[in-house]
Amino acid sequence: MQDYVKSYISLIEDFLRGKNKSAEIILIGGLAMSFYGSPRYTRDIDGEINCEEGLYDELIEYLREKDINFNLSENISGWGMIPLPEGYRERASVVYHGEGLTVKILEPVDFIFSKLMRGTEEDFKDILDVIKKYNISPDKLLEREKLIRYPRDPETLFFKRKFQHLLSLLSA
Repeated sequence: MQDYVKSYISLIEDFLRGKNKSAEIILIGGLAMSFYGSPRYTRDIDGEINCEEGLYDELIEYLREKDINFNLSENISGWGMIPLPEGYRERASVVYHGEGLTVKILEPVDFIFSKLMRGTEEDFKDILDVIKKYNISPDKLLEREKLIRYPRDPETLFFKRKFQHLLSLLSA
């Protein structure tokens, strides 16, 4: 685990210890890349958090006071119009368990779909790194896509184009 990842985890753990409370976070984004074997420096914490409502508000204020950038919510699947494949929480794996804090990451194929939501050049680099590291086939991606409940929305067409672009990159 990279030092900057440890520092973010320690910061949150210190907060939780002071409150004698616990939380669970599913990391996505740059911090998660460290756990997928392709560390990438990032200056923010992106993820889904499961904790008491009042504790969430206090943690958010604490992170602001510490000048930490974050995007933490109770449902990362709701960050965009396209939800993550159903069952992503159950497939997530624990990468850290400490004093009051459990940190998980998405199963690699689910992580790929989380990165496709935004679909920037950096996201595609992360996606390709994870695909290479875990030897993920286009068939595996197509199978997992079946677990997405696409909304009737123009964003679905845009997302599907990004997904087709990814499949074309893999076949090249």
